[in-house]
This record gives sequence, C-alpha cells and structure tokens, in this order.
Amino acid sequence: MVSLPAAVVVDHFNSPDGGQVATISNGSAGNSNDNLQTGLTVLGGSRDIFLQIQLAYDWSTICSVNVNGITSKDELSIINGPNLDTMCRLTWDANSSGLNTNLSADYEFQVLNVYTSHPVAFTITMQTFGGGTSTQTINTVENYVGNVTFPFSGFAGGVTLADVDSISLRIDGARATEIALDALVTVPEPTSAGLALLGGLGLLIRRRRA
Repeated sequence: MVSLPAAVVVDHFNSPDGGQVATISNGSAGNSNDNLQTGLTVLGGSRDIFLQIQLAYDWSTICSVNVNGITSKDELSIINGPNLDTMCRLTWDANSSGLNTNLSADYEFQVLNVYTSHPVAFTITMQTFGGGTSTQTINTVENYVGNVTFPFSGFAGGVTLADVDSISLRIDGARATEIALDALVTVPEPTSAGLALLGGLGLLIRRRRA
C-alpha cells in the first residue's frame, strides 16, 4: 500500500527555535495567550496558542502547552495538572490577513502521531473570511496512539474549500491528561495522488530506458 503524501502541511511544530509555551500556574485562574506571529515555518507564518482552564478542582496545579521545546522537539505537547480540565486552541490565519489556501483537491485532515493518556476531544474548524465556517469533532480514547483523521465529508457547514482563510485545532482534555502530536496536514484525493504517483513512475521508467 502506497502512503499518500501531504498536500498541505499546516504545522510540523518544529518552530520557533527554543520553543513556544503557554502556561497557567500558581493558582491563577483565567486564560493564557502566546500569539507568536513571525519566524514560524507554519502555514501562513503564524500560530496563535490560546489556553483556558475549563474546570478547576484545585488551583494549585499547573497546565501548559509546549511547542518544539527542549523536552518535546518537533511536536506539540499539552499537560494538564491532576485537578484541571483545559481547552487549548491553535489558530493559523496568516496573522488575521487570511491563508487564501486552496484545499479543494484534498479530502481529509490528519493529525499525525497522536498520544492521549485520557479521552480527548479534537475539533477542527475551517473558515472563509466573509463566507462559511465548517467544524468537525473527533474523540480519542484512553491511551490512544495513532493518527486522528478528519474526512472533509464529515465537516458540518459551508466553508469554501478553494479559499480557506483560517484553520483552528481545539483540544479539550480532562484532568491529568497528557497529549502529544507531531503535525497537522491535509491529504490529497486518492485519485489525484495516484495519478501523480503513476506520472512519477512513468518518468522513472523512461529515465531508466534512456
């Protein structure tokens, strides 16, 4: 079986150098933002992190989001304290100017190499500025390991796939949850990917005959 290549890499979580962190600690309620906008090798050049405590049983514990840190290179990791339910939302929108990305030749998002210690809800939202919004949620189970797939046919709403301006990934985790993932990508239609593969094989055969 031939694995399909990524059509669009939204984020490999391999920048910035030195990492990007949002943390809520020391008993503080509320939200944490890390709106790093430049110097990122991500779609549109911007990744906004928003971390929020949804429910707290004990404010003395800590929750944090870490991208490309010392202990988690080239990945996103989320750690909830033993008494905190959190929501983390990542947004890619080219610094609010719009991605202007054409996903009409693709058929699904894949969140790659996911690990969740407890059940987690992953939600992807696509938006066309001035147009529609489409949302889909996938739930993982305890000690899940693998990819999380969002087929485009499962999105509710009316985003214009030929002009996606904003993509967000919302991650809802319960107490003491550990979450890690390596990338968010789109995958092309199997027919177009197969044709591209056949074309490449044809070129290779012709070169060998030459």
